[in-house]
Amino acid sequence: MNKVKAVELLHELSMYKVMGTADVPGLQSKYKFPNGFGASLIYTPVSYDLELAVLDFRDDPDGTITYDTPIANDVLGYLSWPKAVEYLIQIRIQSVK
Repeated sequence: MNKVKAVELLHELSMYKVMGTADVPGLQSKYKFPNGFGASLIYTPVSYDLELAVLDFRDDPDGTITYDTPIANDVLGYLSWPKAVEYLIQIRIQSVK
């Protein structure tokens, strides 16, 4: 996936963004998908470049990081934007548990 396509897809995924996410120095975006899962994307001075964590919203309206999924068993760091978008799409279209 090239950067232009990644930006287009990220724009399409903006309908799933959770408003009012925590204040962090840098970028943080949370996404919540209809399947009860989502993701947190952060890019801060103390993060591992662009990071993605899979979130479980089924029991917690704020989302809880989950490490037990086929997509990721830990926070994923040093991601390119195209790779982060690919993970967001995987989380949106798959049942992650």
